Amino acid sequence: MMRLFRKEDVAGDVRRRKVEILLHSTHLTINLPRILEDGYVDTARGLRGRLGEHAERLLHDPRRLEKFAVGLDYINCSLTDPNYELLYARSKSAWQAEWVHFKLSLELLSHPDTMFCPVSAAQDHGQHVTTGLEGFRTMFAEQVDTYSRDGLSKNEPTHPQAEVLINGKLPLELVQEIITPDAQAMNEVQRLLEFYHQKIPVTVEPKFFLWPKRLKK
Repeated sequence: MMRLFRKEDVAGDVRRRKVEILLHSTHLTINLPRILEDGYVDTARGLRGRLGEHAERLLHDPRRLEKFAVGLDYINCSLTDPNYELLYARSKSAWQAEWVHFKLSLELLSHPDTMFCPVSAAQDHGQHVTTGLEGFRTMFAEQVDTYSRDGLSKNEPTHPQAEVLINGKLPLELVQEIITPDAQAMNEVQRLLEFYHQKIPVTVEPKFFLWPKRLKK
């Protein structure tokens, strides 16, 4: 009797690795009010088209787009943990108080135009960015640059700057909750949500704002 095998896909690997967290990090005072007013997270190209030179202050890392033009049309995200190095590079000592994380629908990982990168997407001008199941799996390779999987859970990408890139605008309907570091930040997010007439659950989860032991500042 012929056995039927389910075709392997990204969603299957997500389940197998028990990946439960897809995050987009945004600045509490600079970005979040604009996002809640717009009703979506916009791409760098979209922001520049609408706001011109005023868009630059809203971009997480404008300089990387000079090396990675494809990133103009994508929203950068991370799996399981935030991209701590990016947040620290922008905010230095105050990064824990200045950022919040959008927890996104995992269905975005299975979109055919979602891209994956085992390192920072801008590294080597985007040469490491790929799509599909093989692209997803590169994020969990046994060795990526100087990083290995020693001591990592199976849902943690090997490199701390591994990225998921979501194509186009990201509507707030795909944001399942907003993660904050403490009660003060949660209260401010809730105030902004009420002001802009948006309804998204808000949680306090300090573990997403603790500097990982394997990284050096």
